[in-house]
This record gives sequence, structure tokens and C-alpha cells, in this order.
Amino acid sequence: MTILYIALAGAAGTLARFGAERVVQGRSATLVVNLVGSLILGFVVHYATRTSAVAPELRSALTIGFCGAFTTMSTFSYESLALLAQGQYGRAAIYMGATIIGCLGAVLGGMALADRLR
Repeated sequence: MTILYIALAGAAGTLARFGAERVVQGRSATLVVNLVGSLILGFVVHYATRTSAVAPELRSALTIGFCGAFTTMSTFSYESLALLAQGQYGRAAIYMGATIIGCLGAVLGGMALADRLR
């Protein structure tokens, strides 16, 4: 059953990623989904590993399935290299820095939210 839950959550993550692209265009969409996905992942893992309120199957579905399909690290990597290849070093640095620092901050934010629920 866990594999089915992961697959269903992965489909939901894919559709959510598609929807995010409709709302926010281009590299900004990639940054937004990576930040939101990092927040969700930080929350779920931190909360689920400290309480029995989240079944292991649901945790796998949300982290591996939804967040795995929703976030776009491969797209981030490609877009970063494309900016560098175009000689847009400043934009590349801002984009990479905002994504990496922002996602680390989002994971911390998710963990803090999880701590508040305990």
C-alpha cells in the first residue's frame, strides 16, 4: 500500500507543480516550489518523526511522493547553468543563493512549525 500512496501523492505533487507554473512564471516558479516544498518537507519529517500522529505510509507519501514530484532541483540546476552559460553571473548568484538559503530557511521554518504542534 505504501507504494500506492507514494504514487498518488507523486501525482498530486506533479499537478501542484504544474499549477504553480501557471500562477508564477519561469525561474520564480522554480524558486517558489523549492521553498514551499522545503517547508513542507521540513515540517512533515520533523513532526512525523517525533509523534505517532503521522503514519509511516503517510510520511513516505508526503515526502517521497508529493515533495519529490513537486520540487524541482533538477530544473534549478539546469536554470542555474543556463544563466552562467549566458554570462548572467549576478542573476545566477542571486538565483542560486536565494534558492539554497531560502530552502534551508524553509526547512527550518517547517521544523519550527512542527515543534509548535507538540
